[in-house]
Amino acid sequence: MKRKCLVLLIAAAIMLLCQNFAFANTYTFSPSPSDLYDLVHQEFYTWGIDWYVPSGETITSATLTYQQMWDHLWGEDDSLYTHLLDSAYVAPGAGTYTGTVTVGTDNEGGGDNFSTQGLLLGVWHDPYGDSNHKVNLTYSIPAANFAWLSDGNFGFGIDPDCHYYNDGIYFTIETSTIPEPATLSLLGLGLLGLAGIKRKKLK
Repeated sequence: MKRKCLVLLIAAAIMLLCQNFAFANTYTFSPSPSDLYDLVHQEFYTWGIDWYVPSGETITSATLTYQQMWDHLWGEDDSLYTHLLDSAYVAPGAGTYTGTVTVGTDNEGGGDNFSTQGLLLGVWHDPYGDSNHKVNLTYSIPAANFAWLSDGNFGFGIDPDCHYYNDGIYFTIETSTIPEPATLSLLGLGLLGLAGIKRKKLK
């Protein structure tokens, strides 16, 4: 009887562990060109992304990164506005994991061209203004806005009011996949079988 109870407890523990078992996936996107033309001050940019969350996966985190950013003048009144857009223009036929960029011209006037659109992720000012002080600028997408990333049409609105040189802009989405209940059961039974074999060998 004790042996049977022990086996049942082991089985329950294994099944509980399996319920928390999940696979992690990473999806990385970049505009074209990846540096958005070095974000010149007289222009503003819309980067649209055509992507759907794969079936069975759930978004766990999403991060936008500007790599090795720097401004060309120290002390200048510079601002880089970054917005997450819940919808953005994507060219017909654009493939999965590709981004489409549209460019507008404002000659650095009017402040933030996306002020009434989407979610403002941040306004960045370069505290140095020279190539010897490059910065990796990162924005994390709030979980409340993950739904925007799931419908196949979202993007970013970026308005530089200065010239921001950079080594590339990247957007990364992390997801998790929870195996089907049948898969979990098979995994649990397999582990239970291995535990039984080991128990016999010990005897």
